[in-house]
Amino acid sequence: MSKKMLRQRATKVADSNGSTGNELEQTFSVDDSFLPSPAELNEYYKIDPKIVSLLCRMTEQEQKSRHDQEKEKISIVKKAESRQYRINVWGMVFAFLSLVVMMGVTAWALYLNRPWIASLFGVLSATTIIGLFISPKQKP
Repeated sequence: MSKKMLRQRATKVADSNGSTGNELEQTFSVDDSFLPSPAELNEYYKIDPKIVSLLCRMTEQEQKSRHDQEKEKISIVKKAESRQYRINVWGMVFAFLSLVVMMGVTAWALYLNRPWIASLFGVLSATTIIGLFISPKQKP
């Protein structure tokens, strides 16, 4: 029982220089209420007095159903956001741990007097850290 209405209004406009143009305004409105208009309800009541209470009950059930759907959508979005947050936190934890391991390998290689391994892991660690701050930010 959706009521849809499309209204158009066209106007000719002119400016002080004498040039003219057309202005078109369109309005599209949708009433998705299950209840008909009061005039229609009165007509239904004339046919059968019980139909108005039936329509009211059906409208209440429809509204409850819509509210339940909206609650479900909100809970799905909350779960997805929570999951994304956990992924971000675990990613940061593992990135930090991998950097600590790389710095540990660098220190261990220096302790064993292996400068080329130490310099390799040191450069990789420094490049990773610098890259985190220089990389362009991703747009959401």
